[in-house]
Amino acid sequence: MKLKHRITYNLLILLSNFVQSLKPINQYYYANKLGSICYQLLKIRQKEARKNISIAFPKLSEKKRENILKDTYRFFIYSSMQFLSLPKSITHGNISVNGTQYLKEALDKNKGVLLVSGHFGLWELILGWFGINKYSLLLIGQKQKNVGADRFINKLRKNNGIKILPRKSSLELMYSALENNDILTLASDQDAKKSGIFINFFGVKASTPKGAALFHLKSKSPIIFVTCHMESINKYILNIEPVKTQNKSDIESITISYTRLLENVIKKHPEQYFWFHRRWKTKPS
Repeated sequence: MKLKHRITYNLLILLSNFVQSLKPINQYYYANKLGSICYQLLKIRQKEARKNISIAFPKLSEKKRENILKDTYRFFIYSSMQFLSLPKSITHGNISVNGTQYLKEALDKNKGVLLVSGHFGLWELILGWFGINKYSLLLIGQKQKNVGADRFINKLRKNNGIKILPRKSSLELMYSALENNDILTLASDQDAKKSGIFINFFGVKASTPKGAALFHLKSKSPIIFVTCHMESINKYILNIEPVKTQNKSDIESITISYTRLLENVIKKHPEQYFWFHRRWKTKPS
């Protein structure tokens, strides 16, 4: 490992230890302060985020949209702190879980489960909750360019019971996991370029990953849509919903189903969505 990557790894460990030492109220305080500073100083993709919010909420005033952007910075810092605090953020957090019956029903079919989510809320707490509660969950992970950061993130996830498959793993491994009745996790809200299917996202065509639909159509594994949002300091709601499919379901109808679920929850808590993705980057031909 290069020196700069080793330094990154050690700094992340120190930061994790510091964040875990803070009380939730203090984490929230620092997140608000740091988020405000980042909003003022870090302009990376800020223009993109501002454009995305205006696409999603065209009827809101410019001031209200800008407040969403400011709160997005604060929330992202806070959610990062909760990731750095794992497993304490789960074991010491007040997490209410809705829809566990849908998870049980899906697992009882013994065909594996496709867990679909997006970059909304505290998505790392979703992974941690499943891992800590001994569900066999596999995450298709994106490798970080910084080896130190990649090692830290994967180690933290693995220590909380999450199995990781590199993004370029063979499909055979993924189908094998479903055959073993594992839960395969897919983030399905980033621009999928020309390989995606164009689905309306807040009324505008967006290239959307087809993975969940393709896996379901071939394996018949049930799909659940899972989010975790913040209600108040140290109080979270983890929500599990079935993505309804039929014999006549196809890639488009399945993708539309979970995209609408994501839209609905973003509308309720817009500041908890990661608006910095270039969600509408790829245009339909």
